[in-house]
Amino acid sequence: MRTRWLVAIGVALVGASAGHAQPVPAPAAPLLPEIPQVPDRLPPLLPVPQSPGSLVEVPRPTTTAPTIEYDPGYQYLPEQLPERSRRHALDDVCGPPGRWWIAAAADLTWASTRPAPGTVRLRVPDPTTPGATLPGPRVPAGGLDAGSFEPAFSLSFGRWFGDSTTHGVDASFFVRDANTTFGGYAPDMLVTFPGGTDRSAPQVTAAPAGTVDHFPAALGTFFVTADVNYRNKLFCSDYARLDGVVGYRYAYLGDELYLGDLPSGSSQAYRLNRAAVSNAFNGGQIGLAGEVRASRWYASGAAKIALGVMSTDVTDTGMFVGAQGRAPDGYRRLTALVPTSWTEFSAMPTVNLQVGRQVTKHARVFVGYSLYYLSRTGRLGDVLNPANTGLPLTDFWVQTISLGAEVRF
Repeated sequence: MRTRWLVAIGVALVGASAGHAQPVPAPAAPLLPEIPQVPDRLPPLLPVPQSPGSLVEVPRPTTTAPTIEYDPGYQYLPEQLPERSRRHALDDVCGPPGRWWIAAAADLTWASTRPAPGTVRLRVPDPTTPGATLPGPRVPAGGLDAGSFEPAFSLSFGRWFGDSTTHGVDASFFVRDANTTFGGYAPDMLVTFPGGTDRSAPQVTAAPAGTVDHFPAALGTFFVTADVNYRNKLFCSDYARLDGVVGYRYAYLGDELYLGDLPSGSSQAYRLNRAAVSNAFNGGQIGLAGEVRASRWYASGAAKIALGVMSTDVTDTGMFVGAQGRAPDGYRRLTALVPTSWTEFSAMPTVNLQVGRQVTKHARVFVGYSLYYLSRTGRLGDVLNPANTGLPLTDFWVQTISLGAEVRF
């Protein structure tokens, strides 16, 4: 009985197991995307990077193309900071253009004067007493001067050294010659000029009482100055420059009074009867010179001062020896009119200003103003003053208005 139950249970388990194992229908498969075709060839493989042994030296910048081919696979770095330029900014070429320049101008000038206070009475030899003199012709020089408003002439030139116009030399020249003539008179005398009033010395002869003869006399003032300088650039830009100046200056001032007209040609006869005072200056000079430009216009200027020595000489010849000057109490001997010379310290400042315009590539025109000042000079008007026992020193100046042209090349 027990065996049957076991058989029945086994059959039931086998049947249940067989029913559970029946297959279940599979669900519908999803749609898959189309798979692309696999290429026949694969791309080439990149080479394995190799460790470089050493970096290629980067060439220094040169004016020619580098000899090493540029490789974009490298990052180029300079080995050191670039060297600074050793050329100073002031070494650049500075205007105005041209290594050489020359400028000439016509000047209208006015100058300081020292006229004599009164008439000068000359002396003539006494024919009856050897070595003695008698009152001679009269020269009415009181209040007269050679001319305070006169023409003059100026010239300047220079040269820059090197292409950069850093330094150079310049020179200038100015001359003024003023003269005036007037009439003298000779009571009881005749004054004649055998070779002409402009070529010969006068001769004086006695004339009947009451005779008054007339003759020409001349008064002159001559001034000339020249300088030569070394110039060095202190500042420069596209529109301006400033230079330092150091050099030498010479000046001469002479006053003279003589009988006759202005001499003709090379005649020196006028020196035989003359009173004169001369001043010669020599000195070292420093200063500044510069220029400012705007388009075709420019303005330039120079300020200099010369320090040196003044040599003054007083001379008298012929009938001026022992001459007398008119004073309130009559004629008195001109004690300052004696041959003498001395040397004094002196100074000479100068100022030059110009405004001009560039008219061509190499030419400019300008108008200008100049001042020349000379200290401690002797003047003839003070010599002819009977109140002076010696020659007092005074100052002399000339101012000018100029019109000129400059050429650069």
